Amino acid sequence: MKRILFSFLLTAIMSFGYSLCVEASEEQGKKKCLECTKIYSTEIIYCPQDGKRLVPLSVTDKSEEAQKTEEEIAQDIQKPPENDPYKKAMRYIESGNSLRENSNDYNGALKMYKEAEKLKPDLPGLNWQMAGVYWKLNDHKKALEHLEKSRNLGPQTLEQLGVADDFVLKILEYRDVDTKKSIAKKRINDRRHLMEETLNDFREEWEEMVLVPAGEFKMGTTEEDFIQEEMPQHTVYLDAYYIDKYEVTNAQYWEFLEYITRTGDHSKCHPTEPIAKDHLPGNAFRGYVYKYYNYPDYPVNRIDWYDAYAYAAWAGKRLPTEAEWEKAARGTDGRRFPWGDVWEIRYSNVGKKGTLTVGSYKLGKSVYGCYDMSGSMSEWCNDWYHPEYYYNSPEKNPKGPLKSTGKRIIKGGSLFARNVYKMRCAVRMFGDPDERNKSVGFRCAKDAK
Repeated sequence: MKRILFSFLLTAIMSFGYSLCVEASEEQGKKKCLECTKIYSTEIIYCPQDGKRLVPLSVTDKSEEAQKTEEEIAQDIQKPPENDPYKKAMRYIESGNSLRENSNDYNGALKMYKEAEKLKPDLPGLNWQMAGVYWKLNDHKKALEHLEKSRNLGPQTLEQLGVADDFVLKILEYRDVDTKKSIAKKRINDRRHLMEETLNDFREEWEEMVLVPAGEFKMGTTEEDFIQEEMPQHTVYLDAYYIDKYEVTNAQYWEFLEYITRTGDHSKCHPTEPIAKDHLPGNAFRGYVYKYYNYPDYPVNRIDWYDAYAYAAWAGKRLPTEAEWEKAARGTDGRRFPWGDVWEIRYSNVGKKGTLTVGSYKLGKSVYGCYDMSGSMSEWCNDWYHPEYYYNSPEKNPKGPLKSTGKRIIKGGSLFARNVYKMRCAVRMFGDPDERNKSVGFRCAKDAK
């Protein structure tokens, strides 16, 4: 799936744990300054301490380099390495990096960076380095100024923006309220642009639903598995219905939030939802940014049952029943996983290295064409949960217990599941309706007319 990606690379290690991109020639071996005797491992031509020309360690004091007169050395220092302003700026940046990394001389490094800034003020990496030095010098205003400039100059991937935003958040702890509000407003506008652009590209694809024909299917687990709340396995008849091909994405949910914020219209929300509920994903707007939520093509998570219900109703749909979800996942033959009875890790989005872009695992889709029903997110269903419901559930269109049990059904194993048995189509989980979890999202369904 197409992703909004950029090309700004972060490579030079900062003392506070971050990195940036500054082009440098490949290391050719260590060099030594014959004046101060310091050794440098980076490819620097002149000593950042005293400006003397560096020589390879293998060259002795009697070498041609060492025998140059002071006048010749002075001429070398004044002679620019190239007429290109960029390369001149890089010379200053390399010297500044060396002062910072080898001597913790942040004032000296800043002087070098300022010389580079005169030549090339719009280098993203240079502004990143200056932000780091100002941070070390406790000039938080200047640090934030250069960090924002580096971030805006980019272009950068969302991962790299996340690294930059972590640094921004750290600096903001020392800034005034007005500055915090200004940055928060800018981030909201950045997110709006990203979400709108992505919806323009992928809305039609993400809103696609698949038809599950009317008929019977095998629901639950046999005695062989001996999981009490999934027993007995029984035959259920369902009328035809539609269900989302993909889990609801961050971009789709963002549009719902924009509507709620703009109109204050909660008419589609469940009548028992908590008073003054805003439907924001848990932690999504704590501080000024929540990095996961900035990925428009990820399935929305940290939403509770009331959030999922409200979105579905707003979208002209509803949450699937437990039976509808399970039939869409396993078909009519009682298979254990959407693709068959044998577990295949390459068919499912599980583990720390899994990509959360919806629909990434085509081999793992169900017989009806639903993606990510094993792996990615576990998903809210409409039903109340009861561990013995299968013993007396209706044979046709079951909708769960009629009275509240205090818990709602969650189906499907998530990215974070630790056991294969949790990845089965029949697995039953539950949660409080107001519970939010990083492993739980949802998809929608609707009746087939």
